[in-house]
Amino acid sequence: MTVDMVLKDGIFIENGRETVRSVAIEASKIEGVYRHGEEPQYLDSIDCRGLYILPGLIDIHVHLRDLKESDKEDYETGTMAAAAGGVTTVVDMPNSNPPVLDKRTLDDKISRAHELSYVNVGFYAGIPHNIDDFDVQMIRNILGLKVYPHSPLDKRTNYTRDRIRECTKLAVASGIPLLFHPDIATQKKEPENIEEFLLAHSCENEVKSVQSFIDAKIEYEARLHVCHVSCAATARLIHKNRAEDTLTAEVTPHHLFLSGGDFPHDDGVAKMLPPLRSPYDNKMLMEALCKTWAIDCVASDHAPHEKWEKAAPFLKAASGIPGLETTLPLMLTEVFEKRLTWIDYLRVCSSAPARILGLETKGILSKGYDADIVLARIQEGTIRGSNFFSKAKITPFEGRRVLARPITTIVGGVVVFDNGEFFTGPGIAGRVPVQKS
Repeated sequence: MTVDMVLKDGIFIENGRETVRSVAIEASKIEGVYRHGEEPQYLDSIDCRGLYILPGLIDIHVHLRDLKESDKEDYETGTMAAAAGGVTTVVDMPNSNPPVLDKRTLDDKISRAHELSYVNVGFYAGIPHNIDDFDVQMIRNILGLKVYPHSPLDKRTNYTRDRIRECTKLAVASGIPLLFHPDIATQKKEPENIEEFLLAHSCENEVKSVQSFIDAKIEYEARLHVCHVSCAATARLIHKNRAEDTLTAEVTPHHLFLSGGDFPHDDGVAKMLPPLRSPYDNKMLMEALCKTWAIDCVASDHAPHEKWEKAAPFLKAASGIPGLETTLPLMLTEVFEKRLTWIDYLRVCSSAPARILGLETKGILSKGYDADIVLARIQEGTIRGSNFFSKAKITPFEGRRVLARPITTIVGGVVVFDNGEFFTGPGIAGRVPVQKS
């Protein structure tokens, strides 16, 4: 048998240990993993000596903007950033402009992404103010429902106990998870100082929000996913109610590695929602990710903005930072500095996010799985926002030392990105929309 491609003699992680293996690719799938000299015949090959052969990252929390916010990001630049960062699958949030509250908007986003993307793109939908208006035709093309209790997609909506219950019932009926931003609206007026901003988005509010959704989850036996956990207390609450198949959670690299005291908060460089917390929270979130497993996976919450929106004074600045091009270097640095095991890395960056969304053929390098692969190298470097392919160039990780670099990104067996250059045009590689297996 002759296969399409063989990735030859790379560093492959097998049972948590580094070994040398070759990976064969045929018709967008992994045909097999081989020892040196046992590979099948091939049409093409890549010499992977000295490179790590890893599953591409699956980022289940990304804001790709586009539509009326293409000045911030569009599907082309956002998925280029993903490919350059070793991310082979992204799932786009519904709080775009316009928001995804109807099938027409979803179809518009799918059409744009199909034309412009470089990687696999999946989608979430929001829930209309009148839940009976939800178009069930969207279900086959979305991977979950996402709600924002602190800032509803339809401003007429108030996330009362009854509203949360109704959203939970809809998710159960649709057979998909309900994702939510763990925060609650506490005041109508704009904060006048940083202390008021932090109080409005406190850990107490985060915990209260999570508890309200857990109550509904238990009542209706729903699948619930907690987005960007930022507080140790929230992780403890999730652990107390731990249910691997029905209660899952994510954490961002910025909530793992940065704390509020690291920044003067003169501008919006480090402004995000939820806000950065304390070093204690950083430590407890890492333990929740790798020891207690209260948190399942890492997600970037890639949220690009224009330069002027981030350069404004803190209270006026936009919340959100780019993250697609920093997750892999940051997480692999934890591996290479022995703070994170290979088993945990592969779980939190690839296999767990695939499991959460039911992507049964992704997230693992094994025969029959999708050939979504990143080749990475140990290489000391510095994060520089000016080098991002994303339109957003301002990052709170500016100047941070990392020990890893993604070299080549393969999506569905197609080499998309290699050594800083793109080998395909938009709309060629990847599946849009990504659907449940």
